[in-house]
Amino acid sequence: MSRILEESDTKSTRRTFLLATGAIGTTTLAGCTGGDDDDDSLVTHTRVGDGDVEFDHWTSAFYSPDEDESLQAETASAMRARFEEWAEENPEYQANLVYQSDLDQWESQLVTRASSGEAPPSSTLDSIWVPDNREYLQPLNDYVDDVDDFFPFVRETAMEDGDLLAAWFYTGLRCLYYRTDLVEEYGDGEPPRTWDDVLEVGSAIAEGEDIDGFTLQMSALDTLPLFWGQGGELVDDDGAPVLGNEDNYDALLSTFEFFDDLVEQGVTPQRVGTLDDPAQLGEEAANGQSAMFIGSNSRYQISIEPNDDNPDRWDVAEIPMREADQFATGVGGWTEGVYAQEGDVAEAAKSFAAKAVEPETMGRYCEAGSQLPTRASVFEDDDLFSSDTFRFQDQFRTFLENGVARPSAAIYFEAIEGEWVTAKERVFTRQSSPTEAVGTMLDNIAAAYDGDVDYDI
Repeated sequence: MSRILEESDTKSTRRTFLLATGAIGTTTLAGCTGGDDDDDSLVTHTRVGDGDVEFDHWTSAFYSPDEDESLQAETASAMRARFEEWAEENPEYQANLVYQSDLDQWESQLVTRASSGEAPPSSTLDSIWVPDNREYLQPLNDYVDDVDDFFPFVRETAMEDGDLLAAWFYTGLRCLYYRTDLVEEYGDGEPPRTWDDVLEVGSAIAEGEDIDGFTLQMSALDTLPLFWGQGGELVDDDGAPVLGNEDNYDALLSTFEFFDDLVEQGVTPQRVGTLDDPAQLGEEAANGQSAMFIGSNSRYQISIEPNDDNPDRWDVAEIPMREADQFATGVGGWTEGVYAQEGDVAEAAKSFAAKAVEPETMGRYCEAGSQLPTRASVFEDDDLFSSDTFRFQDQFRTFLENGVARPSAAIYFEAIEGEWVTAKERVFTRQSSPTEAVGTMLDNIAAAYDGDVDYDI
């Protein structure tokens, strides 16, 4: 697994890996073991602070402050610094870290316990869990400065009526990677902005250089922006699937017709229909096998730089869209939320969660884990988040203005995500026409939904 964990695309994957720009991993730790209780350090693997007011905080071993115990060792020092600062600032409090090992159980228990008033005082939450927990999460505004500093996708997903309900402390995104030399030679020097541009430039490169003009992987999050950018919606406010309704259907079918055009015009090889290794696209690009691809913000660091003999010829751009004035990228990441409603425990938990999104804390963590900040201001201060971390830092900041988070509706993970991938595979491998693939996808989603679905096409 790469040092940047990718968003998952199937339910089974979500159980196996935990977290990152929206994804996952596992740990054998099921709770606070107390193994270091006699350690007099201010911060240990299972405890933060040593005050009299104690509270439990559910989290993942990815966020352990102990490098030997952490599932993401490179961020352990940043987590320790965050925890030590909080403990020093709040000597009357103690957070007991209760590690969760099963992502799906963790998610379901939070909602179940919260609905009966038995939720833990606070918890780390995948950003996609926030909407389902919104009615139980407590506002953090009194503890977090300048909530308007967060990118729009945070305000849309983690805020309600001006209240910040979850401290979203990092994210990731998808973008277009392209060879500047080839786009200069076969195009006008500007990265493709529309699908027609991709088809024109990509086919010319494929023919002239005998390499793949444009590639992408089967991950849903890599290609959902093509649908979102057209204004497409997957579910309604009640969590019912609506991707087969009117304008949504038009956006859906046009996206899959674009996939078909990519293969038909020789821009993209059929084999991408079976490509499920997120690192492979970057490796192929680094080895001179492709000219353009959609990848995550982490793809450059872990794939192109180490292998490419001239990495500076690569640049990034917004994902090409059906029309030039459309923009979207997929985002993910994890947050801190508080369920405790009043008293000293609530005060302690809120200050603990808020610490995660202090600009200095956020910048330190994002640098250590090669993640992206969710505050615009953090990008603007090299002392908080160095431009050396990401060569494309300025572009990534711009792309995040158009970030779209996946819906938290159960039907998304139960059917939409997997059916999207399956339909895409069938189009790229020429097993189905776009119309057939979309029709089957919509039928299967409707069958999986616990309720009536009447697509108004």
